Amino acid sequence: MEKSGKAPNITSKVTKLPSSCKSVMEHMEDELKREDEEENRNMETSCEFQVADLPESCERKIHEFERELNKQGYWNVALVAYQMKNHE
Repeated sequence: MEKSGKAPNITSKVTKLPSSCKSVMEHMEDELKREDEEENRNMETSCEFQVADLPESCERKIHEFERELNKQGYWNVALVAYQMKNHE
């Protein structure tokens, strides 16, 4: 502290905030990161997929594309359509 008893007026060159606000900003940033990580974990555990029930015309197109890939030298490629299950 300065002789006057007041905190020095120091600001961050990056945030332009006084040093007293910097720790609050860093704390909020950490909390937001933690929330994002938790949300991602919840999304991973709540998302389940099943093989999509497609009309026959769509299945034919998928098989045609598999044959086209085979002609172009992409051997033994199996294309599969998955659909996310609804969770409520």
